[in-house]
Amino acid sequence: MTRPALIQSVFAPAIRAINALEQRIVTAEDDADAMLWDQARQVVEQLDAGLSQRQLAAQWINVRTGEPYSHVHVHRTRQVFERYSGVTPRPRFRDAYNEIDQASKAHVAQNTGENEWYTPEPYIAAARSVLGAIDLDPASTSDANRIVQARTFYTRADNGLSKEWRGRVWMNPPYAQPLIEQFCDKLAASVQSGTVTHAIVLVNNATETAWFRTLANLACALCFPTGRVQFWHPDRAPAEPLQGQAVLYIDRGNGDFNAFTPSFSRFGFLVLKVTPGLDVLF
Repeated sequence: MTRPALIQSVFAPAIRAINALEQRIVTAEDDADAMLWDQARQVVEQLDAGLSQRQLAAQWINVRTGEPYSHVHVHRTRQVFERYSGVTPRPRFRDAYNEIDQASKAHVAQNTGENEWYTPEPYIAAARSVLGAIDLDPASTSDANRIVQARTFYTRADNGLSKEWRGRVWMNPPYAQPLIEQFCDKLAASVQSGTVTHAIVLVNNATETAWFRTLANLACALCFPTGRVQFWHPDRAPAEPLQGQAVLYIDRGNGDFNAFTPSFSRFGFLVLKVTPGLDVLF
């Protein structure tokens, strides 16, 4: 027997074992990925059935740490499922999760606190022309309020989420989770309770998120600006965020968008809710 043949015969069982183990690893990875997608499906079903992200997170235990998951993890899981569940071929769940998670951490425009960006004056002037005046800006700074001119404004130090919101509200919330969801939920609750009568909100056009749908369901009109908003900062040159924005108008009264249309149509296209289930785009 030649030396190469001898070596082959000696190591053949080990090579077969390595190949068999490789096949088991691939099979285990496929099985685990299928289980992750099925778990995500069940998460979405629970949320659609009425369980909140925080309620589900409190009961969903990470077996490695023994601790509940955060509601951000629940939110990411839903994002992955809704974005990729119908895609063929479907990516690995963990790869899709990490992609969305990293994108969410990218620097975007914000309107409250240090090292953040502020709404340009034309948008504030348009909001004031619709509202008549701005009674409250719940996510602001003293620099921002020189433009907004809200009768009351709350800074990060004030913790606007802990205050009562009343009257006509302008809001450009902090865009990072969980704050953006908390600010949008607070506004929705204030509108539904009747303490906030009108509101104009500037946010990223994150139509896939639960917090955006919360606002859109309340709004009687939406504006999707052409191009990205050029935010400003007192200590930096104007800059633009990494995605487009949307302006939502909420009127607790009769949903009259007659004032909103001329003020915001110059920024981009509008979606107006004429009757429930019927929107007009122009």
